[in-house]
Amino acid sequence: DCVCSLQREYGLRVDGIAGPQVLELLQDKDIQAGTPRCQVWGAVHGGRFWQQLERKSYADARQKLTGMFLYCFRVSENGDVVGELPKAAASDPPLDGMRLIPVISNYNQDLYDEPALEALLKRRDLLRRFHELARRLLANPRLDGIALDLQGVGMGYGRRFAALAAGVRKLADTYGKGMYMVLIPADEKTVLPRITETSLWKLPDRVILQAPWEQVVGEPGPRMGYQWLQKELARVCRHLPAWKLMVALPGNGIAWYVGENQEYNYLSYDEARKLAYLKQATIRWDGLEKISYYDFADEKGRCRVWFENKDSLKWKLDWLKGQHVTGIVISPLGCEDTRIWEEISR
Repeated sequence: DCVCSLQREYGLRVDGIAGPQVLELLQDKDIQAGTPRCQVWGAVHGGRFWQQLERKSYADARQKLTGMFLYCFRVSENGDVVGELPKAAASDPPLDGMRLIPVISNYNQDLYDEPALEALLKRRDLLRRFHELARRLLANPRLDGIALDLQGVGMGYGRRFAALAAGVRKLADTYGKGMYMVLIPADEKTVLPRITETSLWKLPDRVILQAPWEQVVGEPGPRMGYQWLQKELARVCRHLPAWKLMVALPGNGIAWYVGENQEYNYLSYDEARKLAYLKQATIRWDGLEKISYYDFADEKGRCRVWFENKDSLKWKLDWLKGQHVTGIVISPLGCEDTRIWEEISR
């Protein structure tokens, strides 16, 4: 009965047998520590959010956050890792008691720099420096782990990438810290990147599913619509247990110029609303993807803007409640409709 209850709660096949999936679940650090099932994280890109934390509207949001992923280290063009921890991460009183996870990524200026990752993986001296940085971060008592958001592993570099991740896993175990990895589906047909092995995704304590439409499909559309989220989560759950997943929900919007030269740029919720006012655009509702959008035309051509708000997030949260995932990650933090925290609390 106890095993069946556990399997039912975490979305496993209910058969009452304590097999490999149940044993893996019981060895999870968060579950052993009795951490709340529903976690709410934020992803911080740049230092702009530290000032926003002091705004009155974020007083309640801070209390609802389990932790924050800090995008403060990036792989540079020559393959070296550059960056530093924000001073506020170590000294800001509002962050006391909140999990802080630094992220090492090759995400740079709205794109993943694949040649930079290749430069890192081909040089042993850079790999040694990478692991030394990981060791220093994991040894920091203020930090609760480390996250890897490294996308675009090229042909011939799969084993080196797996060795890099395994080295970080070993260091995390040494210091008793958590390890996280970001998973972006390879394309609309392939879930896991072809170059990496399925066993690689068993290394992290949690996998952050990040499935933005513009990066997976590459065509005009909302960043993460309601139907798109359902489709992508179902695909990933064929390979990974739902309880090991955190779902990254975009808090911002995206403006697509359609036509011969398709291009897009990101807008915060406030910027999207302001642009609609300036262009005198009528805001409509996409009934399939459950998200607001509007159209306008200017000297660059026709543009459609999709943006997340309280209503669009409500649809996603209501559905995710029954999917057995560990939690959500609002990304990027500071760009969202602040009313979403009411829905998150509910």
